[in-house]
Order: sequence, then C-alpha cells, then structure tokens
Amino acid sequence: MSNILQGQVKFITELEKLKTVQRRNLTLDNKRPENSAEHSWHLALMVPILAPYSKAEIDQLKVIKMLLVHDLGELYEGDTWLYSKADKAETQQKELTAFKQLVATLPRDQQAELIQLFTEFEAQKSNEAKFAKVIDAIQPLLNHLQVSEENENPDEIKASMVWEKKAFVKEYAPDLWSLVEETIRRSVRKGLYQEE
Repeated sequence: MSNILQGQVKFITELEKLKTVQRRNLTLDNKRPENSAEHSWHLALMVPILAPYSKAEIDQLKVIKMLLVHDLGELYEGDTWLYSKADKAETQQKELTAFKQLVATLPRDQQAELIQLFTEFEAQKSNEAKFAKVIDAIQPLLNHLQVSEENENPDEIKASMVWEKKAFVKEYAPDLWSLVEETIRRSVRKGLYQEE
C-alpha cells in the first residue's frame, strides 16, 4: 500500500470517532442521543430534497460536501450545543485546529479542498454555505419536534431563544421560513419551548 493511500485510510478510519460524538437531540426510539455522524448523514440527504427552496442558485454537491465535513472538528472537541455560553470564536478556532489535525494525513490537494469547505461553511459568505447553514438549523428543529415527549424541556429553553437562533433562515432561504415558523409554533404547543 502506498504512503498516500495509507494516509487516506488513516483519515477514513479516524472518521469512525464521529459516531461516538453525542449531540443533544435524541434518536426516534428515544433511547440514546443522536451522534454527529447520523446528524451529518441526515443533513446531506436533506439537500437534494430542499434545494429547490434555496434563495439562490447552488451547487448541491458542494453543499453536501460542506455538511459532511462541517462537524468534523467535533471529533476531538465534542459537540458544542447551540445554546452554549461558550465563546463562539474560541470554539470555532479549536474546531478548525482539530479539523486540520484530522486531515493532515491526506494529500495536500485533498487537505486544501476539505479545509476550504470547512472554512467556507464557517464564514457564511457563499450561497452554498448559507444554504448549508439553513439545513443545519432545520434538521434539529424537526428532530426535536418528532422525538420529544410532550412538555419535555429539561434545559428550560425559551421560544425567544429559538426564534433568535433561527432568524437567519428568513434571509438565507425565505421559502423555508414558513417551515421554521410552523415547527417552532408546534414545538411551543407541545411544551418543548417556554412561551414568554
């Protein structure tokens, strides 16, 4: 086996760790937390289904790749909860450092492509990054509504916090804003977020 292939296989086998990174959202059977690999798979599959609602022309394959790599920094750092009080810039820097460590065994062109996708997602400048962010925001909302029991809100999340965190969807993908609105309202009625 060549040195290049050995490095690629090392990267591929290291990805196995993403299956152990737990998120706050639960699986449908409500027995365990969703892991980051499951989350990324779900996001990737949502892209071709929801792409027609993108505000701008997008390269779907690029969005899928972006969503498949956007959480790889969590491999060593763990998932950062959306409502965490942690410093966002510091968390992003730690995840970028971890991401660069992960891809270091790949050939330089593959490293460059994956780092570009990762940093583009974080920068939120391109149409693809914006749509990827929308998909990343919608999936947990839908998951939470589907799998949570009535009045299940152990972290006492307020509806206003959710509206604030998801508000960018209105700008990035206005045609999906009604989905976000309806999902939040249904979640409030189910007791998953506190009304003020």
